Amino acid sequence: MLDAFIEFLDKMYWEGYAEEFEQDNPAAFYNQFKEFKTNHSLPL
Repeated sequence: MLDAFIEFLDKMYWEGYAEEFEQDNPAAFYNQFKEFKTNHSLPL
């Protein structure tokens, strides 16, 4: 799921954005990743 989130960010902004975002602001990165998982996971 993390790979999908990184691909999503890189396609939305620019290649390498996700890695830069994670390094610059890891708390915000992982908060957005948590929200991404919630919104893009299939219900059980």
